[in-house]
Amino acid sequence: MNEALSAFRTCFSRTATFEWFVVIIVGMMLRTDRLGVTTLIRDLSLHPGGYETLIHFFRSSAWTLESLRLTWLQVVRRVAPLSSLNGAVILVGDGMKQAKEARRMPGVKKLHQESENSSKAEYIFGQLFGAIGILIGSPRKWFCLPLFMNLQDGVKTIFG
Repeated sequence: MNEALSAFRTCFSRTATFEWFVVIIVGMMLRTDRLGVTTLIRDLSLHPGGYETLIHFFRSSAWTLESLRLTWLQVVRRVAPLSSLNGAVILVGDGMKQAKEARRMPGVKKLHQESENSSKAEYIFGQLFGAIGILIGSPRKWFCLPLFMNLQDGVKTIFG
């Protein structure tokens, strides 16, 4: 794990920001629930005063999402046991609609549900995500390792 995380050091212009990145990644791996930054603080027994520092990490100019994404692709290529078919790696793609209560959140739109379950509403307000993963492992046990995920629709305002 140290080798994989160390590869991300070049993505950060400040050492402290990289160290918080490592803390956040370890916290996400060990978390007991999905309540956000407070979960990381609670599960890693961090001082509650670190809340603002963790929030600031996500808005820091010391790193870019693009550099993290490119480094992640390099780490996966170097470390993961990639599955291949006729010499080509196998990519897996999927989309997901996530219902949201708020209607004024970025990317929230009225979405049609394709479910055959009659107990679900025909339309929901939510976000549409798209993801690409790569198949790793062996024929006895395969896993899909996420490579990239983003909002697929309703993000013109965000990007503008």
